Amino acid sequence: MALNGLTVTANGLATEKPFLPRVIEFVKAQALSGSQEAKAKARNEDDEPPEPEYFLYPPDRLRKLFGETSPRRVGRGLQNLGNTCYFNSVLQALTYAVPLQKYFLTKEHSTSCMAKQHGTVCTLCLFEQHVLSVFDAQKGAFKPLDLLRHLPQIARRFHSRGRQEDAHEFLIHFLDSCHKSFLKHATADASVSRSVQQTTVIGQLFGGHLRSQVLCKRCKHPSNTFDPYMDISLEVQNANTLEKALEGFTRSETLSGANKYMCKKCDQKVDATKRFSIHSTPPLLTFQLKRFDFFHGLRGKLKKHVKFPMSLDVARFTSHPERQARYRLYGVVVHCGQSAKSGHYIAFAKHNSTWHCFNDETVRTVGEPEVLKQEAPVRRV
Repeated sequence: MALNGLTVTANGLATEKPFLPRVIEFVKAQALSGSQEAKAKARNEDDEPPEPEYFLYPPDRLRKLFGETSPRRVGRGLQNLGNTCYFNSVLQALTYAVPLQKYFLTKEHSTSCMAKQHGTVCTLCLFEQHVLSVFDAQKGAFKPLDLLRHLPQIARRFHSRGRQEDAHEFLIHFLDSCHKSFLKHATADASVSRSVQQTTVIGQLFGGHLRSQVLCKRCKHPSNTFDPYMDISLEVQNANTLEKALEGFTRSETLSGANKYMCKKCDQKVDATKRFSIHSTPPLLTFQLKRFDFFHGLRGKLKKHVKFPMSLDVARFTSHPERQARYRLYGVVVHCGQSAKSGHYIAFAKHNSTWHCFNDETVRTVGEPEVLKQEAPVRRV
């Protein structure tokens, strides 16, 4: 997930609503004010999402999380404790995201977190201890009981143990809970702006903004709205490659006839074009390939192979195609099975330049060809 060159409540984690919403609800770009007013004169206020007044996790510390990979050997497998393959595969993929791994191995968070003293549960502390346990010197698979025990607090959706669950759904809830834990740790001020809230270590590593731009065909005036994301879901029913899926996601549509756009500058309804783009790219970019769908009232699965490369330049799918945005694949979460109701999840992740397959308790070395042939419903670059 490394770029080449380059979600806390008063009662701990007792919440299920994602801090960064999964449903894309675009918010009009906020006008700048105060000391930022001068900057607004040099640009259209709709051109960028609001900038944070300050960062909860300093950018200079974030940069130090990148660099050489860990010299230690690959970590342990995870015991399946009753249909927990979805849980194990996501945790393994996240564990091998280099900057996140470094953040946890240095115990940077737990050394200053006050959750335990306050009697609350901190997902970041739980995950940090999990990563440390995975990389300890013990042999044999690790039993991730602490995180599993607190799943209902991470998201009520996972209150029932032993059920088959969706890996992507767990991923978004888990990252959201980690994000909220950092937010609770970093500030007690509930009035902190949304832009500042997005500057947690999780927000900066995984988060970016999507842009929806409506362009008036008459006066050429653009109207932009922005929405934060931590992963991007792509339709693959009509796409055989990741690039084709991204082309579909960012393809322009025409607003005409009954769907004409009310242009504020022209003060009338006009023909226009609308297009999504990836406005800002995070260091760790996550894609979900939407393979699960409803066919004749039954939840089915698209079984076709969708090609993805080891290196991907997403510049042409962004709001700034002239800027470099090249990523290297480091992890893949795969659903093995014929339908959405059953199956098994495994993960592939790169550690010290070598690919490994994580299948619950089993960890084995694999080559790139085996990784590239996978039907990857969730993928990270």
